[in-house]
Amino acid sequence: MGLFVAGSLLALLAYTSATPIVQQNSRSGYIDLPKSYAALGDSFAAGVGSGFFLNNSRDASDIECIRQDGSYPTQLLQFLPFLLPKDQPFDFIACSGDVLDDIDGQIAKLTGRKFDVLTVTIGGNDFGFGDIARACAYATITPGVDAQAVCDAALDAAFATVDSSAIINKFKQKFNLIKSSSLAPGGTVFVTGYAQFFDGPIEGDACDQISFFPIAELAALNITTSIRLRSNDLTLKINALIKKAVSKAGDEFQFIDFDKVFEGKRFCEQDNADDPIGANNPNVFFNDLTTILPTPGVAPPDKQTPGLTGVDITNMLQQFSVFHPKGSRPYTPLAAEIAFKIVIDAFKSHDVVVGPVKHCGGSKHWRRGDDSCYDIPDKCAMVGQEYKDAPTVVCENGDSYAAKIVA
Repeated sequence: MGLFVAGSLLALLAYTSATPIVQQNSRSGYIDLPKSYAALGDSFAAGVGSGFFLNNSRDASDIECIRQDGSYPTQLLQFLPFLLPKDQPFDFIACSGDVLDDIDGQIAKLTGRKFDVLTVTIGGNDFGFGDIARACAYATITPGVDAQAVCDAALDAAFATVDSSAIINKFKQKFNLIKSSSLAPGGTVFVTGYAQFFDGPIEGDACDQISFFPIAELAALNITTSIRLRSNDLTLKINALIKKAVSKAGDEFQFIDFDKVFEGKRFCEQDNADDPIGANNPNVFFNDLTTILPTPGVAPPDKQTPGLTGVDITNMLQQFSVFHPKGSRPYTPLAAEIAFKIVIDAFKSHDVVVGPVKHCGGSKHWRRGDDSCYDIPDKCAMVGQEYKDAPTVVCENGDSYAAKIVA
């Protein structure tokens, strides 16, 4: 799926015309759309570093959990507003720092209510993502401490967790708990993976020669090829483990690949040799310690770290945001893909035709008569919308256009 498929999906789902998708009774031939949604997970679900703090969640813990408005749960509601009943608070329960064992407490906050749609991003803290970032990317010189040994130990611990039978069993247990406690009949749980932080490293490349810690005389480690290879391998193994747990959880669960969004947008991209970290490069999709975030924004002059422009690296939010997606852009295609799947599922057997096919005979909701034919290319789908002159075609690569009549 193309990186900025969100625009075309938005067109598909509701926004190509002034007529939004309306929840209607399927017995009358229309679509019965899902109408309730809760978001579970950790900081990658909460959206740390993605925007400004929210203040509309049911549990009133948005500040404590660092939930921000660029997060994918927030964007999913923007794409599909019918998921949140009017005048109801959002059951945004994801909380920064949470681990798998905290899922029990998150579910408890839902107070026995069941939802048509649930999203989950969880596990990063169980594998020590934050510990690895501190030990390997932002290590500082400490007398008597072997920084490389500390980094290696953090990575070793994460790999040991991935390889243990306990962690896959814990994922299965928590997914079963989510299903039994919080999923409505016919509902869906979307579980995301994580993204590799680094472009494929090449021995001697620009990142081999630098540390991520921004004060060079205090930096203890360069972000070497070896560290980056192990970090990426860890993320791939974690994603494979989560995907396996999802596959065992039942048809109600779907795995969503977040990693593909970051292709060409990671730290240490070979094309970014002049600025391999890309702290404030919008085309690098991860935050660094020196990224100027929407919140807290540019630090006041008296708070700025000496030698750095615009940032206070002692700020806790600044520190917590490192190695998290930068702003709202990385989360947009993730939210869009989930939205696409929700609506396609709701439209099954209704007004969606998937290519490649020449489709003749329109929907009763299209203005044209039933004798019109449309050519739908491979990896594209045609969707009819009420009061539109022609259906909309959307494609996996992000293309979107009004369907053209063919002979």
